[in-house]
Amino acid sequence: MTSPPVLVIVRTRDPHRQAEALRAALGLTLRGARVEVAIEVAIEGDAPGDAGDVDQALATPLARRAAATLRSFGYPVGIAAGEALAAALARAGRVEVWT
Repeated sequence: MTSPPVLVIVRTRDPHRQAEALRAALGLTLRGARVEVAIEVAIEGDAPGDAGDVDQALATPLARRAAATLRSFGYPVGIAAGEALAAALARAGRVEVWT
């Protein structure tokens, strides 16, 4: 049986913390963990979207590169909102919140 994923929630708008959170998610995958990354943005009406939406929410090229790497390995990286966030929380075995 596959273990539940680690949900990494990125709540910070600080560019360095965003990049650090996404690098931490990558590090978890190196240890064999499955991860999901949820980016929380402060704009009303945001919903889970495509990679372009996520990339707009990330403040640095390093954070965007880490997100792209996670996606290329098959790990979901999306905008955290409403029902999608609730579902991700329900799937998660552990949660890390970066503020």
